[in-house]
Amino acid sequence: MKQEWLLSMIETKKLKLKFADLLTHYLIVLFCMIPFFLTLYSFVEKYILHNYTGVRSPEEMLVASSIFGLIGIAFFFVQKSKLKFKIIETNLSKENLKEIINRTANELEWHTEIANDKIIVAKTHPKWWTGSWGERITIVFDKSSVMINSICDPSKKASVASFGRNRKNVNRLLENISTASR
Repeated sequence: MKQEWLLSMIETKKLKLKFADLLTHYLIVLFCMIPFFLTLYSFVEKYILHNYTGVRSPEEMLVASSIFGLIGIAFFFVQKSKLKFKIIETNLSKENLKEIINRTANELEWHTEIANDKIIVAKTHPKWWTGSWGERITIVFDKSSVMINSICDPSKKASVASFGRNRKNVNRLLENISTASR
């Protein structure tokens, strides 16, 4: 993990992804916007290129495709919000935190990909019947706080639903840290 990426995540409180992972994460947005973009192209054909030969007018198609555009915009904000970290303030040492994270990782079957003093990245490999392709859990240590994020693994097939597994990953770790902090 690049140092500047880590600093960016700490500063913005948002998960930073590689370009290919961003495409996978936002693929649902692009998919929903296809009808809208095709309608815009029909407008270009009709009013700029003057060679439109479609059955319906672009104005008629705009009504139907606008619905997909609005759904795409809504998905954009949903997917964007999934990149925000949950933050918990704690006075626990890094050794204690790592012990809690390891215990939680064993309990929820996380497989650690990156682990150092600044960041831990883990992934899940659930069975096919769970409805999830897997999650990527990112934990960043910042002074007296821990930043936690879990998203559908963007290095696997595109997915917008984890069926509660992302929430479970974050909430269980937050609960375990909170309990140990008392």
